[in-house]
Amino acid sequence: MRLGCHLSIAKGFAAAVKVAPTLGANAFQYFTKNPRGFRNAKPLDRVDAERGRELMRELDLIAVGHTPYLINLAASDEGLYNASIDALVQDLVIAQARGTYGVVVHCGKPKDQGRSWGVERMQKALRTVLERNQTEGVQILVENTAGQGSEIGTTMEELLAIVEPFSFEEVGICFDTQHAFAAGMISRDNPSAFAGFDNPAFMQRLKAIHLNDSKVEFGAHKDRHELIGQGQLGIPGIAGLVNDPRLTNIPFYLETPVNTEKQYADEIQAVKDLIKPAP
Repeated sequence: MRLGCHLSIAKGFAAAVKVAPTLGANAFQYFTKNPRGFRNAKPLDRVDAERGRELMRELDLIAVGHTPYLINLAASDEGLYNASIDALVQDLVIAQARGTYGVVVHCGKPKDQGRSWGVERMQKALRTVLERNQTEGVQILVENTAGQGSEIGTTMEELLAIVEPFSFEEVGICFDTQHAFAAGMISRDNPSAFAGFDNPAFMQRLKAIHLNDSKVEFGAHKDRHELIGQGQLGIPGIAGLVNDPRLTNIPFYLETPVNTEKQYADEIQAVKDLIKPAP
């Protein structure tokens, strides 16, 4: 099982690779750029990127990138829409240089344009990104949302509608458990009942799971993560997910609100303690 957490690359990508095993992680996620902005990004340090790639091979690690929060591939504002496309194209280059298999991007917000318009707008953006993409072996991973405001991607059907025009190799899905709980997609007592886990098209695209507990109740439509076992999804929900045999080969990434990265060691161990031995 691949289990990891989100790590800072403020001291370099290779430095983050070294940190992961000390926390008990064999996978990790990182921000491709400043998470609160995507303009004026620092140039890619290719020496550091290559060293990180080498270390991942040596340590048997995998990693996935996460785009800045400001990216909105369903934006009605043309300036933000085009800047978001430019940023994602660049993020694919960054991910390939670092040897990471995917880049996670949130489903967009079309504001008052409506959900159907937003789905089509995001499809158009993804199509443009893929036309401009010069990398190989890096997937765009579309992440479900909690449904704050006009966010799309709050149901399995909407997620599949967004990714359907694209090949499985180009566009996949990242499933966030807190977002899914807050959107009413999965329950505390039986998260494995989520229809997506029995849907071949969904499972073929599922390449990452953000494993987060929830500060807010079921169906609250708010993006509020909590430490493992301390939220509304709780031990029953988390245990149900990590012991689902259909998810055994999907990497899990923690994005819980730790005070320091070292606290992720406790969070990772808390998850490991919930995993039942194979029969």
